[in-house]
Amino acid sequence: MNFEPLKNFLDYYLPLLGIPGSDTSIYVGREEVFRHSTGFDNLRLQTPVRRDALYRLYSCTKVATCVAATQLIERGEIVITDPVYAYFPEYKNLTVKTVRADGSVEITEAKNPMLIKHLLTMTSGLDYNVDRSGIRRVKAATDGRCPTLDIARALPEDPLEFEPGEQYKYSLSLDVMGGIIELVSGMKLSEYMKKNIFEPLGMKNTFFKLPEERRADLATQYKYDPVAKMAVEIPNELQICDFGPEFESGGGGIISCVDDYILLADALTHLGLGKSGNRILSESAVNLMRKNQLTASQLAKFHESVQFMGYGYGFGVRTNMCPEEAGSLSSVGEFGWDGAKLSYLLSDPSRELSVFHAEHMGGLHSIVEPRLCNLIYSCLD
Repeated sequence: MNFEPLKNFLDYYLPLLGIPGSDTSIYVGREEVFRHSTGFDNLRLQTPVRRDALYRLYSCTKVATCVAATQLIERGEIVITDPVYAYFPEYKNLTVKTVRADGSVEITEAKNPMLIKHLLTMTSGLDYNVDRSGIRRVKAATDGRCPTLDIARALPEDPLEFEPGEQYKYSLSLDVMGGIIELVSGMKLSEYMKKNIFEPLGMKNTFFKLPEERRADLATQYKYDPVAKMAVEIPNELQICDFGPEFESGGGGIISCVDDYILLADALTHLGLGKSGNRILSESAVNLMRKNQLTASQLAKFHESVQFMGYGYGFGVRTNMCPEEAGSLSSVGEFGWDGAKLSYLLSDPSRELSVFHAEHMGGLHSIVEPRLCNLIYSCLD
């Protein structure tokens, strides 16, 4: 193994793209073979990236949420063919929006029930509109508190984008799944994950709500300015899916660090068995989670929307089906996901490879991720 090309990529290529800094951990087997932090946490203050920094993971949260959901599946507490209305009656009488050729909109009753499977595979018909009328109503009715279950129950107040199970669309589906986990377990989503995922794996610095005493540890957030091609600092309080203090987003609410989230990647690489010796999922459950669940037409929508050519989509994770089509050096069955600010998780059981890469800017996923992935595999060889 020679990681010098990867180190050069992180040290020199990423800053050329305007990325302030990054932190990367790679495990092979159970051993960390590469750890490199580079660049600046804060460009304005010229403070370097800290190895113990906390990052808002945004959609990398979805991996943990789908682990939690798959735990409930293997325990027999939920089944993927269960209708969502069995948990939230508000999903019994869904409506679907159709835009006609002349631009007019028709609202009709849905023919298909929304199922648990549809939530896990982003085929529910929901979208990512965080300003929908149901969310606004809950904000007003709860004085901005927005309990998780209230938000989940409110989403079907707006019509779906398509019939459940018909298409793929990245959406608030896993926020609804987070509500179901909370309802079934009788625990807040954060409490469930702490007991069943974080503590068993030894993840001691992973949260849904940042403790006040840890605020100074949160990495500075940036957005990418495509015109100036540079990072623009934004407030750390800014998070589009943080609807209120009582809402825990199964789609994007986790705050964690590289040393913690690599442990989740490692457990998935080893088909549910953590480095700690604790098992969070059975092998068959992990294989179900990483198996492509989309039909050919849904895959076309997936590739169109997220540009993961050669990949399928399982329960909240991309899964490599054809490395040649992806132009990827990774293995068939490699899986994981990323987040809006470019946190990136990769698990490859066939190579016993686990990766977690953290940044706090995002906006350059299609440029960074395939290059990062290929460099890692080339360095291994």
